[in-house]
Amino acid sequence: MNMKRLLTVFFTFCVAFLITSCATTYPNQKLLIGTWRTVKVEKSNIPATLGRTDPTALRATPITAPHNDTTGGVKETSKAEQQLERLIKAESRSTMTINVDKTAVKEYPGKTIHGTWKFKNNTHLLVVSKETDKKVLFEILKINDTLAIVKEPLPVGELKITYKKIKK
Repeated sequence: MNMKRLLTVFFTFCVAFLITSCATTYPNQKLLIGTWRTVKVEKSNIPATLGRTDPTALRATPITAPHNDTTGGVKETSKAEQQLERLIKAESRSTMTINVDKTAVKEYPGKTIHGTWKFKNNTHLLVVSKETDKKVLFEILKINDTLAIVKEPLPVGELKITYKKIKK
């Protein structure tokens, strides 16, 4: 009788140990919780001739909206380049809230996107939009109590975004 009780206690202990050891909390996960404001957005791995050589680049078709380049001349801007510039402007005015309950909210001027998130290998953040089921895998380059730098993938490259924590 004592042997059965001892085996039951041992089995229960083993199951509890396995469950808790599989539920890994990454160190960066705790730092990520809070509200973040974008402070800097940079282009990364985006070709200089966006939309002119890559037919799949963000619906790239040249348009005749001229603007001055650095040499004083006028050059054509593609729709892809304009779309990228609008995306950078919107991203630079956004805030992101990461909650403990694995939900996330990204707020742009005039638009809010809700999603869920989970950590991958302590260096990647997978976010799934609740509205569109679109999945985005962000690479976390640096994170601490007050600053986070991530790379957001685009169809033609990446954006390197620097966030500052404004609320825990």
